[in-house]
Amino acid sequence: MKVGIVLGTKPSNPLEFWVGVEKGKFLQLDDVVVVNSKIDGTNEEIKFYGIVQEVIKYLEGVELVYDAQLVNSGVVPANLAYMARVSVTRIEPEVFIPPTPGDYVFKAEGIDFEKALYYDNMKRKIPAGLTRNGEVVYLNYDFINGREGAHISISGMSGVATKTSYALFLLYSIFQKADDRTKIHGIIFNVKGKDLLWIDKKNKRFTKEHREAFEKLGLPPEPFKNVAFWAPPEQEWSEIPSSGERLEGVFPYKWSMKDFAQEGLLRFLFAEGDEGATSLHYVIDRVSEKLQQLAKESPGDVLLDENGQEINSLGDLLKLLHEVIEDRETKRDPDRYREWFGTAATATAYAFLRRFHHAASHCKHLVHGNKSRHIDWRSHQLNVIDISDLHGIAKMFVVGSILKKIFREKEETGNPYPKIFVVLDELNKYAPKDKWSPIKEILLDIAERGRSLGVILIGAQQTASEIEKRIVANAAVKVTGRLDSSEVLSKEYEFLTGNFRQRAIMLKKGTMILYQPDIPNPVMIKFPLAPWATKKEEVEEEVSAPKEFDQF
Repeated sequence: MKVGIVLGTKPSNPLEFWVGVEKGKFLQLDDVVVVNSKIDGTNEEIKFYGIVQEVIKYLEGVELVYDAQLVNSGVVPANLAYMARVSVTRIEPEVFIPPTPGDYVFKAEGIDFEKALYYDNMKRKIPAGLTRNGEVVYLNYDFINGREGAHISISGMSGVATKTSYALFLLYSIFQKADDRTKIHGIIFNVKGKDLLWIDKKNKRFTKEHREAFEKLGLPPEPFKNVAFWAPPEQEWSEIPSSGERLEGVFPYKWSMKDFAQEGLLRFLFAEGDEGATSLHYVIDRVSEKLQQLAKESPGDVLLDENGQEINSLGDLLKLLHEVIEDRETKRDPDRYREWFGTAATATAYAFLRRFHHAASHCKHLVHGNKSRHIDWRSHQLNVIDISDLHGIAKMFVVGSILKKIFREKEETGNPYPKIFVVLDELNKYAPKDKWSPIKEILLDIAERGRSLGVILIGAQQTASEIEKRIVANAAVKVTGRLDSSEVLSKEYEFLTGNFRQRAIMLKKGTMILYQPDIPNPVMIKFPLAPWATKKEEVEEEVSAPKEFDQF
């Protein structure tokens, strides 16, 4: 559909030009257009594809502020100028000359729309949402799964930006449309409430309109399938998962004392440590090494100390460490202190114990006994791990321990398949820019080396500016929902060109700005309400089949 012409009153260049919109037609922000032109001095045709970045209207021929009223009354003659600024996304063939004033401008449809957004160059693509006009927007899957790039970063204000909802939508799209979908798994850390413990149930708010949007995206309008739910025990020594109203299909997870020692998980109880406290980190490493040594020497599934006494809980370990320090102070067995704490001063050892005691009080129900309940992520395509009710230290421990084990397993096999997508919200808490944390080290490993090992991070955060820079920089795909006015000025959002920074401040729920390497400009998208429930109140009651009665 022809909508106007390339203006001659505004300068054009190969990267940008202005369109004069015809009377009775309209262009709005984010519309995709195409211009057919000719290369000067030849008969060769050239096509310019672009996205509308700015739209303005004004009256030509008037100067005074209130002349618009006189124009409406027919007293003063004037013309309404309706113009749109177009940012060029592609030129075919790549001859970088400006379009010629007077060239016709059309709304891009069909193959022209696909070329404008480089879909024709995407060998493997997945639906990422819809434009305002209802056209499907695709992501190049090669920049997600590690072939060309990896990882997705989603930013936005809490409660408004729908970060988790969009992360779930992308994961669902990957599960349905990826070419390797039979060889991928997902892990979602549920950090808020029990919302994600219902994603295998139908959403009663899902309407015909939402169904049509899913069908247009080529996605089946159904809840997630093949899902396992995991929750921490209600209390120490309990086998009952703390999963709120969700009772069936939830498995408990925990670590045995031997696994805790053998896998070096002590460090994750000190995730909020100060990087400058080198003496404390020295003690953490020494105690961790001693525990690993004891684990090697202990038979079966139990963890024994040097005297053959069983360490059955974090409380037992705390008591043991107190005894070790007392042995030194009373000079009863100073060699034992050196085995556990090395050359650290007693004051440092006590500082370690104080922090360990605090962490153990919040994690005692997660680490105890001689039997672990591991999260077997290979048995289901999607695993939802609930950490919502845990204290901050316990959340750090669970996330760090699980990611460390996954990454170590992938390093040992060296095989990128099966690939695993990890969805982690509140990323700024786990990988802060200016603070040390062992979890940050693992997330950095995933960001920098996970691509080759098949571990892909879908990270969501309120403020990308407060996250370790290398984690954000390694995300090939960046998505933003509504942003705070101060946050949007950060360097992390330099990909928001043109007026996108201003628009990010006023985005509504369900609308995102998407940037991917294939397309030089960000794209505004919207995504429909999901067919899966994200809270108990949304679950559609299942209608049971009518019972058949015997006839007498």
